[in-house]
Amino acid sequence: MPVAVPVKDTPPAELLTCAERPEGLPEDPQLVAQMPTRLRAGVIRLARAFAAVAGRLDRLIDWNAPGTCTAPKKD
Repeated sequence: MPVAVPVKDTPPAELLTCAERPEGLPEDPQLVAQMPTRLRAGVIRLARAFAAVAGRLDRLIDWNAPGTCTAPKKD
């Protein structure tokens, strides 16, 4: 059964900054074809891990300050 625990201190501002999501690699099919399969698989694993951590960070910030990071920022 979940238990609510009051938080006494507000985290420092640098811990309440939403995750920045970089643009990523170019989507040029010729570049992907040149990338060795094992390297491409490693890049995909890193990207998925980064996305998971960024998502967790945003959810934690939203839990502390609702609405801060609810939608990914797209230009």
